[in-house]
Amino acid sequence: MTPTKFEIAVSTAVLFIFSAAVIWIRTANVRATYDFVKRENELKLAKQSEQDLRIQWAKISSPQRLKKLSQDLNLEAPKLSQVYRYGKTK
Repeated sequence: MTPTKFEIAVSTAVLFIFSAAVIWIRTANVRATYDFVKRENELKLAKQSEQDLRIQWAKISSPQRLKKLSQDLNLEAPKLSQVYRYGKTK
């Protein structure tokens, strides 16, 4: 029994649709992988930037630096009468 032209056409159409679906899925997978790698690299850069900023903040706000800066600017500790406390008041 030989296949008819209709069976050959249907088989070819099914094969074409299946091939297109496989190609589309693989292309989507590659795009998703590239996007994942891009996001992963962005996350690494953000974490590194955060770490750099934390180090910079630690240097800027160190007590030794602040004390030296206050001495350079001739600043003094506030007097008790200059301090206002929020919260509990009678």
